[in-house]
Order: sequence, then structure tokens, then C-alpha cells
Amino acid sequence: MRFHFDLTDGRTTMSDVKGAEAADLGQAIDQAELVIEELRGAGELLDVDGPWDLLIRDAEGRVLHRMPVVRTD
Repeated sequence: MRFHFDLTDGRTTMSDVKGAEAADLGQAIDQAELVIEELRGAGELLDVDGPWDLLIRDAEGRVLHRMPVVRTD
């Protein structure tokens, strides 16, 4: 299945037009969580302000899952 991974802060959305293949939603979530943790660990999210989320959409554009990218705690 093809999934699209969009970044949004509720005002601005950066759409993933190309998307990526995954066996199912669970695998897409696992892959997204790994990438987010790698970005956090590398310090690449330190300069990002506010709450950003990653939306996982299907090929029809339906949002299937939302996860925080930038923690607000």
C-alpha cells in the first residue's frame, strides 16, 4: 500500500506528494516513528517551534494516523 506522510502545525501543511510503500498502516507507523526518533536524536528538530504533527494518509487522502513530531512537554 502507498502511504503519504504530511507535516502540519495546524496552519501550514507540507504535503508528501510521492509517498512510500508499506505493507500496512502498522508498518507505516513504525517507519514514521523510527524516522522521527532519528531526527530527534540528531538534534534536527531543536529549532522547530510549536507543535508539529505527522499525518499518515492513504492514497485517497484520508488521514489514517496522527503523531507528534515536536514534543511540547
